[in-house]
Formats: sequence, C-alpha cells, structure tokens
Amino acid sequence: MAKKQSEASSSCNSRRRYTMPSYLRVLLSIIFLAVISVLFTWFIEVRHRMNDVSATCEWIGEYPLPFCYSCVIMFLILSFIVAVCWRTFFGTGLTFAIISILTYIHMEKYKARQAPLLPEDFQMAGNLGEVASFVDVWGIVRLVLGVIFILIGSGMLEHYARKLMGRDTHGMPWWQRWSIIPRVTFALLAAVAFLLSTDFIIHHKQSSTTQYVDMLKVNFVGWNQIENYHYNGFLIGFLYNLGRLQMEPPEDYDEAHIAEIYTEYNDLKEADVSRQNLANAVDNIIIILDETFYDPELFSKYYPHDGGDPLPNLRKIFQKYPSGYMYSPEYGGGTANVEFEIFTGLSNYWANSIQYTNTIPKLPSLASAASWARESNFQTTAVHAYDGSVYKRNIVYPKIGFEEFIDMHSLSHNELENGRGYISDQSVYQQILDILGSSDRKKLIGVSTMQNHTPYDSAGYTELNYKISGRIPNNSMEHSMQSLHNADRYLGEFLEELDKLDEKTVVLWFGDHTAGILGDYTTSPDKIDTDLAHLTPYFIYANFDLDNNLFTETEVKKQYAEQKLEIKAKNVDLPTTTPNCLVNTLYNLLEAEKPTLMYLLDKVCAVEPILARAYLEDQAPADNAVMRAYEMVNYDLLSGKRYWAKFE
Repeated sequence: MAKKQSEASSSCNSRRRYTMPSYLRVLLSIIFLAVISVLFTWFIEVRHRMNDVSATCEWIGEYPLPFCYSCVIMFLILSFIVAVCWRTFFGTGLTFAIISILTYIHMEKYKARQAPLLPEDFQMAGNLGEVASFVDVWGIVRLVLGVIFILIGSGMLEHYARKLMGRDTHGMPWWQRWSIIPRVTFALLAAVAFLLSTDFIIHHKQSSTTQYVDMLKVNFVGWNQIENYHYNGFLIGFLYNLGRLQMEPPEDYDEAHIAEIYTEYNDLKEADVSRQNLANAVDNIIIILDETFYDPELFSKYYPHDGGDPLPNLRKIFQKYPSGYMYSPEYGGGTANVEFEIFTGLSNYWANSIQYTNTIPKLPSLASAASWARESNFQTTAVHAYDGSVYKRNIVYPKIGFEEFIDMHSLSHNELENGRGYISDQSVYQQILDILGSSDRKKLIGVSTMQNHTPYDSAGYTELNYKISGRIPNNSMEHSMQSLHNADRYLGEFLEELDKLDEKTVVLWFGDHTAGILGDYTTSPDKIDTDLAHLTPYFIYANFDLDNNLFTETEVKKQYAEQKLEIKAKNVDLPTTTPNCLVNTLYNLLEAEKPTLMYLLDKVCAVEPILARAYLEDQAPADNAVMRAYEMVNYDLLSGKRYWAKFE
C-alpha cells in the first residue's frame, strides 16, 4: 500500500515538475495566436483572390493598413474561440476549419457569380443540400476530409501539448479545473474588443466612420461589393455588409407621411376612370422568369461565336411584340431578388438583402401581382422547376397571393434537358398549357424555369453549334449558348400554342440575369461593358391586339442614348428598366385598373428607370419627392409598421 502511495506521489510530483507557470503559458499562447492570426488573414486573402498568391502580395503592398487591421480582427476572433474552448491548439484548428469552409463557399460563389460571399447568403442555410448540387461534388468531399483532418490533428496536438506543459489539476475544485474565471474573462475581453474595434464598420456610423476610414485607409464601396472586398479585404468587406441586413428608416418616416403619400397616389387612381377591370382586359396572365436567359449577340465584342444567331425566335418576337432589355440588378445569380421586384413592384435597392429569405417569411402578407389578380377572381398558380424550399418559395408564395405552388416534385412534366440537365423549359411550358386547360377560371401563372442554370454544362450536349471564335475556347459559354438556343426554340413553340387559344392570354417574359461567365465585361474599366453584363431581354406577348402606344421609338432611342447602352438588337420599343417596373408596364399596356402603388411606379419608372446599385454606382437615386416617397413605402412594407397595407 505504501509502495502504491509512493508511486502515486512520484507520478504527481512528475506532473508538477513539468507544469508550466500560468503567466508563461498565457504569454506564449498570445504570441502564438498573434502569429497564427497573420497567417490566417493571409490565407483568407489568398483564397479570396482565388488562390492567386501574387495578387494577394500586391494587395498587401498597396493596402498595408487594411491588412494589418484585418489581422487584428482575426486575432480577436481567434482569441474569443480559443478562450471559449480553453484549448489553444484545438481552438486554432477549429477556427481554421471554419475559415476553410467559409472561403470554399466564397470561391464557389465567386466562380459562379463573380460576387463575394455576403452575410445574407447564410439565409440560404436551410437549402444547403440543394445549393451543394450546383458545385463540384469532389470539391465538397475534399473539403469535408480536410476539415476532419484539421480537427483530429489539432485535437491530438492539444492532447500532447497539455501532457507536456499543462496544469496539474489534481485536487482542484471543478470551477478551477475548468478555468471558468479566466475562460469567461478572456472571452469577454476578446468579444468587447472586437465589438469596439468593428462598430464603425458594422453600423456605418458617419461621425466615427470618417475618422477611422481616414486613419486606416479603407475605402468602402457600398454599390459594388467586388470592389469593396478588393480594396478592404475579405474580413472588412464581410463585416461592412453585416450592417446592411436591416433597412434604416428614412427620414420623417411615420404614419402621417405614409398616409400623405397614399392619398396623393390614390387620388390619381380614382381620377383614372378610363381603365377597364383586369378580368375584362385579359383572361390569362403568365409571368415567366427564364433562368439565366441572356442575349449572346450583346457580348460579341469579347465573346464572338460561330454558328449564327442562337436566338432566332426571340428576334421574331422582338419584331412583333413590345420588347426591350431589362437591367437586372443581379449578375450570375440572385434570381429571388429579381423575382421579388417583378411580383411586388418594390425595389431591393435600399434593403440590398434577400427579401424571400430575410423579410417576407416574417410578414403576414405582401401585395403582389398574384394578390392583385386574385382581387379580380383570378386563379393564381406558381410553377418552379426546382425544389420549392430554395429561397423559401414554399413559404413566400402563399404570402404574396399564390393559391397553388407546383415545384419539381409535383410537376406533371419533368423531362430533363438533353436527358441529364435540369428540367427543360419545354416541360415547364407544357405544364403551363395544362394549367390553362384545367378549368374555365381566369388565371395568373407565375413561372421560374431552371434549364439554363449553372453549371452551364449540366445538360452535357455532345454537339455544340456555337463555338467561341478568335480566342481560347470557352466550354461553359458554348454549352450555355446551346442551352439558350434550345430554350429559344421551346419558347417559339410555346407561343405558337398560345396563338391557338380562344382565351385572351398575355405573357410577360424576361431573363433574370446573365450567366456568370462574362468576366471580360464585369472587369472592364468601361462602364458600357459592365452595364451590358446586366442586360437581359424581355417582351410582352399577347394573342390578341395589344396597342403599344406607351413609348415612341424616338423616346426609347433617346433613353438608350442617355444611358449609353449599346443595344445591337433591332425593334426594341420598350425602355431599359429594372424588374420593379415591368408588371406596371404590363398593366399599362392592358389599360387595366391597377393598385395605388403602380401610380407611384409610373413616376418612379420615369425619373429613375434603372434603380440598381450596379448601374448607379456611388451615385444616389434622384433626390426628389417621388423617390423619397418610394423609398419610404419600401421601408414601410418590408421593415416598418406597414401603414400602407392598412390603407389599401
């Protein structure tokens, strides 16, 4: 017995012999974390620049203060995680695993959309499975294996490090063994220091922001997050966007001002007695968002191709029906933001968030083209050729007035493009025809297709008729153009079927954004090029006479000249505008009674036809009563007290 006690005492003394003093352990940990923070920041910036080490070094040389400040932010984040874990090496490994995951997501998004990772992207967390299907499966496998290796390796390193220089906790009470006091103290210090040092970025406080911006030489670019991240680095750019998730109330926002705005435009509505009821104007309304449908002929400057025009049917449609080019506020993705503007007539300019995931699910309802049609006893159906949970459409559509939602799981026609891509536009158009023939009730159908979605080679075409000429072949673009050509053919066939209907049917059709493979345009120093990367075609078809007297040819040409947009297509007779104006244009062409909001839109779309950050850049929208009223109504309906909804 005495021998065992002696051995235990010897073992205990051995542990005590190798125990490192607490102050030295803390000091070495701080030095270690400081060095690691610099390495982690450098790693983040390399990944942000798509693993371009030389570009990262150039940025550090050109912007040393933002880099140093990013290192401080990284040190505070790392210190907080390590303090909570109270495991220096494991906490470091956990932080590196998180960084690896975030930067991988950033790189995949940038490859698809030429846009950096933003805080609002995490509102899609509930759809990780569906989003993951758009990226390289083996890339995800490598990422998962790498994260597991990092966590296991850092855990083993922590274990052996603590055996070598850890504390002797024998006989200590639990709160000392678990280091509750120092753990909480250091975690709070790191958190408070982080909040204090980043407050001017996150909350955009004008008084302090100017002071610190000048001191740190950062350059916030609110309208262009590619440039914002480029100048300031990933960490500062990401933190800047945290403060943009919530709309700020406009000056003088209150119920009295909303009532005043509503009264002004409702008086215009009541005075406009020439319009007919929507049900008398048309039998069927179809609003079609054609995924990633753009016009390759606009991009022949940098991407010329052989094989002729991929969109012959669209050219014929442009000649026959009111048509033009929409300035999409998005590029390469962000479909839900375009869809939101189309249906509601509101703008995402001020919120700059994903309203489908961030706002609308929290609202009791939101007026839209669907709810307006229901007021005239239209049957309202939404069709989407993908999973209905993506962008929370299954929650959003009922709130904006759709009675029925048909997604990929309930489509009667779900044939894949070329047998292996996404559900084809042809299948979606057949679904629409089935809905139109399902009853005698008047119908509004909202449609979002998927055929042209990234990855652009998903259909695996064996024959590509449109080869990029005069430069290095671009396989993604050649597949994209082939898909566009097939979608154009399906569109022509669909309109031929509508021509046969006895019911008066109108179609508002548009592409939501261009493909995220137009890098020579998005990175061009010429604003005309960067604006072209946002243009998609739109038209309003009707199988009855539609009197297009809204805009004269001279007015449209004048507008294009003022906007300096080089449109090569002929027969464009509708102005370039953002999605928020399109349904109002449809109502005006139909000469149908419309809600009060559209009388405000009449003026908004005249004074600011392109309300998009990419177009306006660092210039604010027109400063006049119309735009101030529109901003206030947007805030009221999306983030405010919703006084407007009470007046309707």
